[in-house]
Formats: sequence, C-alpha cells, structure tokens
Amino acid sequence: MVRLKTHALNALTLLLLMAPLTASAQFVGQANHPELIWEVIETDHFKIYYHQGLHSFAQRSADAAESVYGPVTSFYEFEPEEKVRLILKDTDDYANGAAYYYHNTIEIWVTNLDFELRGTTNWLQNVIAHEFTHIISLQTARKTARRVPAIYLHYLGYQSEERRDDILVGYPDVFTTYAVPLTIVPPWFAEGTAQYMAPGAKYDRWDSHRDMVLRMATLSGNLLTYDEMGVFGAKTGIGFEKVYDHGYSLVLFIVNNFGEDKLAELYRNMTKLWRTDFGGAIRNALGISGRELHKQWVAALEERYRGREEEISAVLAEGDLVSKEGYFNLHPSWSPDGEKLAYLSNKGSDYGRTSLFIHTLEDSSDELAAGGATTAIDWSPDGSNLLFSRRSIPNKYSSRLWDIYTLDPSRKDSKGIYQNTKETLGLSTRLPANEKRLSKNLRAIHPAYSKDGKRIAFAKNGGGTTNLGIMDVQTRDIEYLTQFDDGTQIYTPAWSPDGSQLAVSIFRNGGTRNIEIIPATGGEFSPVVSSSGTDRDPCWTSDGTGLVFSSDQDGIFDLYHINTVDGSVHRITRVKGGALQPDLDPTDRRIAFAGYGEDGYEIRTIDAKGRWEPVPAGVFRRKRGVEPQTRLASETHHGLEGQSYRNEFSTMSVFPRLALDAGKPKVGLFAGSNDVLGKQSLFVGGMFARDLDMDLFAIYEYRRWRPTVFMEAYRAVRHEEDDVLNRDENYRIFSQTFTITGVEIGASHKLSSGGLMDLRFIYNRSGTSQDVAQFNGLNEASISATTLNGFDLAFTYRLQNILRAKDATINPRAGRELTFRYDRYFNFFISGFKENTSILIETFDHYFYNQFTLEWNEYLPIGPGRSALGLRAFGGFIDKEVDDYFDFFLGGLPYMKGYTFYSLEGRKAAMFRAAYRFPLWTRIDRQTGPIYSDQLYGAVYAGVGRAWDGDVDDQLLDRGWKRDVGAQIRYDGTSFYIFPTRISFDIAYGLDSLPRVNPGDPLGKSGLRCYFTLLFGYLQSVGHGIK
Repeated sequence: MVRLKTHALNALTLLLLMAPLTASAQFVGQANHPELIWEVIETDHFKIYYHQGLHSFAQRSADAAESVYGPVTSFYEFEPEEKVRLILKDTDDYANGAAYYYHNTIEIWVTNLDFELRGTTNWLQNVIAHEFTHIISLQTARKTARRVPAIYLHYLGYQSEERRDDILVGYPDVFTTYAVPLTIVPPWFAEGTAQYMAPGAKYDRWDSHRDMVLRMATLSGNLLTYDEMGVFGAKTGIGFEKVYDHGYSLVLFIVNNFGEDKLAELYRNMTKLWRTDFGGAIRNALGISGRELHKQWVAALEERYRGREEEISAVLAEGDLVSKEGYFNLHPSWSPDGEKLAYLSNKGSDYGRTSLFIHTLEDSSDELAAGGATTAIDWSPDGSNLLFSRRSIPNKYSSRLWDIYTLDPSRKDSKGIYQNTKETLGLSTRLPANEKRLSKNLRAIHPAYSKDGKRIAFAKNGGGTTNLGIMDVQTRDIEYLTQFDDGTQIYTPAWSPDGSQLAVSIFRNGGTRNIEIIPATGGEFSPVVSSSGTDRDPCWTSDGTGLVFSSDQDGIFDLYHINTVDGSVHRITRVKGGALQPDLDPTDRRIAFAGYGEDGYEIRTIDAKGRWEPVPAGVFRRKRGVEPQTRLASETHHGLEGQSYRNEFSTMSVFPRLALDAGKPKVGLFAGSNDVLGKQSLFVGGMFARDLDMDLFAIYEYRRWRPTVFMEAYRAVRHEEDDVLNRDENYRIFSQTFTITGVEIGASHKLSSGGLMDLRFIYNRSGTSQDVAQFNGLNEASISATTLNGFDLAFTYRLQNILRAKDATINPRAGRELTFRYDRYFNFFISGFKENTSILIETFDHYFYNQFTLEWNEYLPIGPGRSALGLRAFGGFIDKEVDDYFDFFLGGLPYMKGYTFYSLEGRKAAMFRAAYRFPLWTRIDRQTGPIYSDQLYGAVYAGVGRAWDGDVDDQLLDRGWKRDVGAQIRYDGTSFYIFPTRISFDIAYGLDSLPRVNPGDPLGKSGLRCYFTLLFGYLQSVGHGIK
C-alpha cells in the first residue's frame, strides 16, 4: 500500500511559509497580561485604548494626537478612512512606539525615552507625532488597497526516494519563500520623515545628541553609505541608530535644498506598481539620482563639520582615555579610595545592553561585575558595595521592571553542578551570591547613596512620569519628595555632601532639561543651571559649594563647573564629540566622564579644572527655560470618560500567494486579523492546484489568560494519476487521492527564566480513495478508506538562548537551543478490511506508546574573527513496537543531509553533528535591483547518526551508524528595503551504504545530495520532534 508520509512535511511547510507573517517584531511587554482592565476614549479622529493607571495619560494623549492630525494629514494630503487606534501600555519599563499602518494602529509604551544617542523631548507628543506620521506617510506610498500588504511566492522541490515504492512524495530539498511588499520605502526616508513630522506638528528636533553622532561619523569616515542607509540589516545597535540619525539629516537636507513639498511627492512617486527602487522616486522628484543626493549631502556635512573641527582642535581638552571597547561606556563612578572606576559598558556585545564593570587604575584591568546594569551607579561610602539598577526578570504578571540591586565586589559567585545545570536548561532565576535585590517591582532607576550610606535616592517610573524617592537602606521604607503626574522626568539625583539637598536633572513639559536642587526633606525645587540647551548630570564638589555638570549650550556637550554660592561658571572640557556624566574623584582632582568619540562613548578622565575658561554671565541663568513651540495649542479632552473595552478586530489582511509545488502550479492566500489589543488572533491560509490538490490551515490564538490557548487545524489533499492494471485479479486503478486532516488544541506559557512550555492534544486522520474498475474498464467505482485515526497528548519544552549579535541569524556564536518533547500516542492504523453485510469496513491495529525526543544545539565562538563551532545532538525513543509508518526518519534536510529523508528509519534514533562556520564576506554593502547584499558565510560539517529498531532486523537491513560530510554557503540580504532574504546552499555526501529496505536487497550509496533554501531565516535545526 502506498502511504502518504507527509504529515511532518505539511506541519513543517506551514511553519516555514508562515514565518514572516507570524514572527513580527517582538517588543518587550508582549505577555498576555490578563490582569489589565482596558478602557477606550474617542476623539474626532482617534480611538485611544488604555489600562488602569493611565487615564490621565490617555487624556493628554488625546490632546497630543488631535494636535498632529490636521498638520500631518494636510501635509501629505491623505486622511485615513477610519479612526486611528492608539494603544497605550505601561506594563514594562520600556520606551518604544510602533505604527501598524495597514491596520491604522499605533502602540506606545509610555515610559519616557532616555537614550544615550537622542536628546530629551516631550515623549508623549514626540512618539505620537512620530508614529502618526508613519501611519499617514506610508499609506501615501501604497501601491494597492490597505488590506493587501504583500504578495508571496513559493517554490518547493522534493527528494527522490527511488528505493521506496511506498512513499508518494519525498522530503523537500528545495524550500523558497519570497515576498514582494506593496509599500516600498527605505527606512532612512521613512524614519527621517517621521522625525521631521510636518509643519505645525514638530515635536522632535535636531538635537545635540543626533548632531554628535553625525559629526563624529563624518569626521571619522564612518558615515553609512547610500546602500547601507536603505536597510536595517546586520548592523550593531549604533548602526541602527545611524539609519535614524542619517535619515533625519538627509531629510532636512532635502527640505533645505529642494523644498518641503518634495517629501510628500517622494512618497507619492512610490505608488507606481512597477517602481521598486526609491532612486527612481528621487530622480523623478529632485532631478538627481539617489547616489548623487547622498554625495551632495556628505559634501555639505564635510564642509560644516571640518570647519568646526579646526576650531575645537586649537583649544582641545578631552582628557585621557580609560576604556573604549564597545560603543556604550557610561556613568563612571569613582570608588571612595579613588583607586577604581566602576562604569557601565556594552563591551563584547553588538547591541546596547550594558553590564557593570570595575576598572582598576593601577594595572588598567577591567572586571565584569554584574550583567544587565543600567542608568547611573554609585559606590557605598565605605566602598563595600556598588549600587545599580537592572530590569528584573519577569514578575508574576510577566512584566519586566527596574529594581535596585547592590553588588559586593569582594565576593565571587560560586555555583554547583545542580545550579549550573538549571541555568543551562533555562530553569533558574537565581541571583548571583554577591548580589542583593533591594526592591521588587519598584520601577526605580538612577540610584544614589547618601553620604552616610543610610539612604538611597532614586527616580521612580510609572504612567509616563518619574518621581523622586528616597529609600531607607535598613527598613526599605520609601518616601517620595514629588508627586508629578504630568510627564515630568527626574534624572541622576545627587546628594549634597551634608545630605541636606539633592541636585537633579529635571525635564518639564514645555521646557528644557535643567539642573535644580530640592531639600532632602521635600519642598520646592530651586533652579541652579538653566541654559538655552540641555543641562544634565550634576555632581557635587566635596565641599558642597559647586556642581560639575554637562551642557550643550553651544551645540556640543561639554563639562562645566558652577559655583553655587556666587553663580560663576567655568568650562572644563573642549571636545569634538561630547562629554557627559561627570564624576569627581574623592580629592576633587580628577573628573571621570563619558566622552563620545569616533566609535561611540568612551570612559575618560581629565584634571578637575581642565581649561577653566570663564563662561559669560547669563549663559547659565538661574531660572527655568521654556520652549513654547513644544506646548500643545489647547487641552480639550480632559473631561473624556473611558468606556469599557469590547472585542474589536482589525481589518483582515490578505496576502495573495503563488507557488510551484513539485512542478505543479498553485494559487492561494494568507489572511489574518487580530483583536485590537492582541487578545485574539485568527490566521488562515490555503493553496489550490487545478487537480484540486490543496493545503489548508487555520490558527486561532486566545491570549486573555496567562497561558496562551490555541487551536490549529489543517488539511492536505494530494491526487496521484495512476493506471495500474492487474489482469489476474481483474481490476484497474485510475487514480488515487490521499488526505490528511489534523486538529490541535493546546496552551503555551513562557517561564520567567526564558523557557517555553507547550501542552497540546492532537488529532490526525489520514485517508485514501481510489477510482477503480474491472480490468476491461467496466463497473467504475470509488473506494475510500480511513488509514489512520491518531490521538496524541504532547508536552514540549523549548529554550532559545542565543547571544544577540549582528550576525546571530546567519552565524550563531554563543548560546544554545534545546527542545524536549514527550508524546503519548493512541494510534489506530489500518491493517485490512472485513466484510459486514456486503460492505467492506476497515480493521485497525492499535499502537499505544510513549515517544521521547530531545534536540540540543550548542554554539561556541572558536577560531579567528567571528567564526563559530556548532554542536548538535538529537535523540528519539519509542518504547513499543509500532508500524514503520510511525518511525523516526533521520535523513534529509532536517538531519543527516548525506542521505535521503526516508532512507534512515527506526523506533530509535540518535545523531551527532559538528559544524564550523566562518565569514567569507562580512560587509558586501551592495544593492542589486531590489536586493541588498550584506554578508556571506561558509561552513563545513560532519555528522554520525543511526536509526534502528533494536531487533534482529537491524543487522539484516544494515541499520548501523552512518556518517556524512558536507559544506554550506549562507547569504544574508534584504529585499525591497524590508524583508530579510536568506539563502543557503548545501552539498552533502553520505560516506556509508544506505540501509536496505528489505532483507537481501543490494547495498547502495546515497551519492551527493544538494539542498537549497531561500527564506526569511535559516534552518538552524528542523524537526524539533515534529513527525
């Protein structure tokens, strides 16, 4: 009997082809949060969704949103056909915004953005204007209806299983999925115009941080090329920010040299269905090519910044370099004995997550002290502890919030075998032995010890505002000195030497970031430093008569000293990049600070007086500055009352699909919609061929509970045209139809330690039908039968803990992935037929058994540069005899690539593989048509594996250990500025003979096997227990 062994194929194909749709950007705070109670307020043009604690913020959001609606829609001459949805979240200490323009939906995390590469603005107004500009501008560039975002193209080719006449179709050896978006805009322009906003709605500005990044990139020859600006691609964190930074600057260049109206014209030029290159829009609107535009912009930057560089070089005072590895080296803090500097750094990482390091001045050594530290840090007065903040592990609501920790640098963390094992498996949330957590869910940052070590000042986040608090170290009691609820932000509190006052950097809506002093017992703020720019990072002198601080009053951040008695100010540094976050040593002789250089922030030290240039009186006035242009024109929505949220689904998105599947053309679609708050989602898809071959699926997720509940259903139909003749038994088979139907119901839950648990119940039904007749063609009939009724209760634990890196997708270099799965099967498999009152009915064998699978991938940085070694182990075990239909299959693309998928089978399976991957070309930086080429890696690998039953047939069928070797090329690129384009090509060879299908069959070799994939990612490991 021919069996359709494609249940694994269909499940896997589903996963691969859906990947770009279901794996949208994952932000912090994507947990289910059933504890939240949601309400909605409506304005003329917006529906604003918010949860408890955000009513005031929602009302202010209504004002901000309506204030930008008219200016932005008028500027782009486009209005959405429905109210725009604005979703406000405060579940995590995280600042971001996202615009889903195909759904007219904006999501905002209300925590204020405090980012080392951006200036301080009114976050509420800024982020709403930014994301709303995306909503309008990108729809201005749409090529088709809003509900059709992209078209998907697929191609699947299959291995030939010449030795197996019971296999209808082999396993794929060619997988391709390619998407063509119907809105095509490069990120530099999309993000540049979103920062520019529109006349009458400019709530962002070209600040000194942005200028610092651009200036140093220009002076060091590290500007992004025109092609690099067109993708986010494989960039470090600072590379991502350069896309925003350079894009904003280039948009300003267009406005200043070609006119503001050209921005909307450039978007409209991309509505042409055939236009996929933004360069064509530039030439049409500006009369020059994109590369010429970039060249002119670079020339203008060179002229501007080289002249400023010459001026500064003549009076340069930038101090001495201490540390520059990484691009974020921040918040230096002197130890009380002056022998060490603690600081935050992202050294060793491509992205901005910082850790706490201790630098010993005597031998210039650095020691990693604590991971994940953020914002300002401080030493205890006796030097026995370091104080820092960290975003803690998810709490019981799955929220990640800032808390205060201490570290004893004299102690070392020690872990036993048991604890190491738990951490390896992703099951541990233990703190290191030398750390202590002082708060829980406090949302506290910028902690600072009082000079007697008895109190800790900090800034508390919540509701889009921060407030100043003081914690008693012994009792952990907290007193708040402020009760702001209007978006005011407190930064870097610093205790006066006598403990009577706190100096803070404070930002109020409608003003600038200034330095003010407040009594430690509470009371009114007194302005101390308030220039026309940003004044920040106060640090007291040891006698309490002065403050050292950072200011950009002349366009570049430098360090200054103010005498708090007479108000006199002196300049300390003159730098090309920027000087921020000063800290005086215990003797007031040296200042450590974060200096921005060619490669990012560095730790530097300078003599406490530096240049000591007097600053004219009045530059740093002792009153608060105001920026009237950032104030809302009116506040008209403060009386709005919220209504309880009711289920509301977004517009159904439809993605047409075209496929060539085993040489057979197919057409179909993806379609999906979700509840506005993401509490429910429905995703369906289908493909159809002319002969009614079909692949259908539907996935429903319900996220109103803490575990996500889901239901999946799928159906596959395959037709095989036959002409099988049997004269002796007088029958003829014209065609056969094979069907697979499945339903899965389950729940998944992510652990706070990072692992994912999944429990599901699965029903599978397979069937076949044959169109038959007598040998002479008479008495045609159709015979149908169910071949399998299968039930499965499955538990899966998955852990993915890969080091984040710019090449982590193409070349994971550290960390691990593991999957454990247990299945309890109840399978009813056809064994024959019996006659019942002249009707043939199926008879079934019962296969009730347990199945265990474990897969482990470990990645290690080995060799020169960014080379890596990948180690993989796979094991499977079925505890009872079963029909070979249910065996493990260990060949093909998922496992032993030197052999075909079905050639290695058995109730037991084991495989070990090692792969050495190395860079061939790490910065291609070339745009060819719609494709940007980024990286190219090579790999060589070898493996050994075995699938067997554990009985006498293993020897007869030569089911011993099999070896293979192979080589792979991986290519990483981006298509149409947005979609990852990742290609892999393998050549593999099986070194040993193929197992026999039947005893006595001749032995044979598998020969060379080739595999090709073009997807949105790579198949690091395929299978994960799926059968």
